[in-house]
Amino acid sequence: MSSNIYSRLFLLCLFPGALPAADNLVTARPAVQSETQSGFTRARTRLVLSAESAGRVVSVQGDVGDLLSGEQPFACLDQTFIDLELKANRSEREGLEVDKVYYAKEVERIRQLVKQNSSSESQLDAALRNLDKTRVQLESLEVAAQTLRERKQRHCIQPPAGWRVIRRYVEPGQWLNVGEPVVEVGDYRSLLVPFALSQEEYQVLLQAKDHLKISLPQRESEVSATLLRTSPAFDEASRKVHLDLEIAEGVVDPRGGLRADLSLDVPLRTGAVLVPSAALTQRYEQYWLTREGGEEVRVVYLGRSDGEESDWVRVVSPEVHAGDRFLLQGE
Repeated sequence: MSSNIYSRLFLLCLFPGALPAADNLVTARPAVQSETQSGFTRARTRLVLSAESAGRVVSVQGDVGDLLSGEQPFACLDQTFIDLELKANRSEREGLEVDKVYYAKEVERIRQLVKQNSSSESQLDAALRNLDKTRVQLESLEVAAQTLRERKQRHCIQPPAGWRVIRRYVEPGQWLNVGEPVVEVGDYRSLLVPFALSQEEYQVLLQAKDHLKISLPQRESEVSATLLRTSPAFDEASRKVHLDLEIAEGVVDPRGGLRADLSLDVPLRTGAVLVPSAALTQRYEQYWLTREGGEEVRVVYLGRSDGEESDWVRVVSPEVHAGDRFLLQGE
C-alpha cells in the first residue's frame, strides 16, 4: 500500500470528520461511442387489390401517385347483367307482394265464412298455405336481391381512403379474370424504417424508445420516431435484431426511399468509463484514480471526450466500472 493511502487512513483515524465531501466526489459514467445506422422509408402498409369477379373494366378513377379520397371506387367492372337480374328480381317481388295482399284478404274472408258455417276448414287451410308460400317466396327473393347487390358492390374496387396509388394494373375496356391484380396502394400517412441492430444497440434503443430521433439528410430535418414492432426471430446470417421504427409526423410530402439515420450512443466494448480530468493524477507516466476511501487505482488513459464534455476523459481498468465513485484532486 502506498504512503499516500497510509497518510489518508491516518488522517481519517485522527479526524473522523475528515471524510470527503459529497461535492468532492464524482461518479464514473460508461464511455460511449456514437454509432449510426441507416435505413430507407417505406409505406406503413402496402396492399394489392384484386378482382373478385370476372368482367370488363368500364371505369378507372385514379393513377400512380394519386391520393385516394374514398368518395368513389378506383375501378369498376361492367354491371349490366347484374342490373338486369336485379330488375327481374324486383319485378318478381312486386308480383308476390300483390299475391300476398290477395291471399291475406282471402284468408280473412274464409275465416269469417267458417265462423258462419258457410265454408270448411280445409278451404281455410288451403288459403293459409297459399299465403305462407307467398311469404316464403318473397323472403327468398329478398335474399337473392341482397346477394345480387353484394355482387354488384364487389364489381368495384374501393381502396382505403387516405392511401396512395403505387401501381395501376388495368385500363378501361380491359377484361379481368377472378384474382387478377387491379391496383397496388400504400398507406403513407406514416412511414416505416426497418433496421437491423446488434444486441448492444438494441438495448440502448429500448432505453431511449420514448424519445427516439431520426435524421433525414435529404430533407435536412430531424423527426421523432417510435418503435412499432420487433421480430422475435433469430437471423443466423447477420445475428442482429430486426425491427421497424415508425415516423408518424413531421415529414413533408411523405414517400418511400428517404434515407433515415438512427444514431445510438453504445457503450465501448472495452469497458472504458468517463471521469472528469480533475479526478485523474499522473505519476511517472502512469495514471491513477482515488476512491472515496483513499485507495488508488491504476488506469489506462484513452483520451479526452468529444463535444461538450471535453473536460472529461476516457480511462479503462479491470477494477473500475461505471457507477464507481472517485475523489476530485486539487479541490
